[in-house]
Amino acid sequence: MSETLRESHAVLDRPQSNAAHGAPPMAQWLILAYLAADNDLEGALLADLAEMERVGSTPGVVEILAQVDRSPAHNTSKGNWHGTRRYYVTHGTNPNKIHSRVLADLGPTNTGDPGVLESYIRFGAQRYPARATALVLLNHGSGFYVPPDMQSHSERAARPRRRPPIFHTTRERLLETTPESRGMAYDDSAGDCLDNQELKRVLATAHRVLGRKVDVVGMDACLMTMIEVAYQLREHVQVLVGSEGVEPVPGWPHAAILGDLTKNATMTGSELGATVVQRYIESYGQGKAPVTQSAINLSELGDLVEAVDVLAGYLLADIKSERATTPLLYARRRTLQFYHGLYVDLHHLAANLRTAAGTGRIADACRDVQRIIDGEDAHGPIIGHGHVGARMAAAHGVSIYRSSPESVARPVFMRCNGDGASRWPSGL
Repeated sequence: MSETLRESHAVLDRPQSNAAHGAPPMAQWLILAYLAADNDLEGALLADLAEMERVGSTPGVVEILAQVDRSPAHNTSKGNWHGTRRYYVTHGTNPNKIHSRVLADLGPTNTGDPGVLESYIRFGAQRYPARATALVLLNHGSGFYVPPDMQSHSERAARPRRRPPIFHTTRERLLETTPESRGMAYDDSAGDCLDNQELKRVLATAHRVLGRKVDVVGMDACLMTMIEVAYQLREHVQVLVGSEGVEPVPGWPHAAILGDLTKNATMTGSELGATVVQRYIESYGQGKAPVTQSAINLSELGDLVEAVDVLAGYLLADIKSERATTPLLYARRRTLQFYHGLYVDLHHLAANLRTAAGTGRIADACRDVQRIIDGEDAHGPIIGHGHVGARMAAAHGVSIYRSSPESVARPVFMRCNGDGASRWPSGL
């Protein structure tokens, strides 16, 4: 049965008080949770759904939907059903069962297919219109990187199914990919994921369907608050929330976040982003896991992008001289790194480059990058950021692709451009 036919038989839980005019009532917030659980995170994402159910929807105020794609192999709890179901999230306290009501049983889907996510957003926006919308993507994330066996959607039918080698891949294999190929929402059964261009397309569709930018895009996934990711989404999203580093398996504390939103449903997107950061950091505050979380106002990204471009331009101009390569190597050794050293905290990088450069245009450009991230001009892009653990003390909320430290002699230039890539001296 096609998705369209299945949706026509959906049971809608929300009252249609404006039915005479053909329009449902307007809620304050619509939360669209996209649980890409056809992978080794299946059990963790089902636990996330249970956290959402501890709060549940408040009809006409905060509407919470969840689309869950399960794995046939990783977890047998909660009925051990396979395929994809769309839920209206209702209150329930038993974590061993799903309390939410099924809106549609979609059968097997591919969470890496942009059309699947677009359909979900269109459904939610049309059936549960709200003044503000948050799209929360729950899955693995890898910043710019997509495993080579998941890069081509058109060829995946010919490949054997396998588990994506997230976080267990050699540096050589990581470097086979380009910055335009970052991704998330990995689907083991389909051997696919959402890459950078596909995610931009999805959010452009959401922008059109909603008639405005998506208020909040939450990445309950690893490594997604990169300046490249933020730049890519800036035309269609107001606030991006996520982690510079690797998230522990429990991910976001969804019950705490949704509880706060339900108590104060008039929150703005920036306020919700700040709430996610606060609650996330609190949830790991007593543990030993080194974590980061930040919220970024994408409408205020322009000055930072320009400052990075200026700094990159100076470095590129001097890349063959000792006066440039020495500060680069100094900064590389001392800057907070993520994901096998391919990503670094942008503020910490600028601080170390500035220290190494001493005086001159490179030092001045580094100071500008720091100043904007710190919000010294009152309109910086970082709404809020936090960290747990001494190792993350230098995190300031946004990372950047660093390229290979072994390739100083053969620069690969990356810098922000229309495709969301970076132009930056290799070896940073």
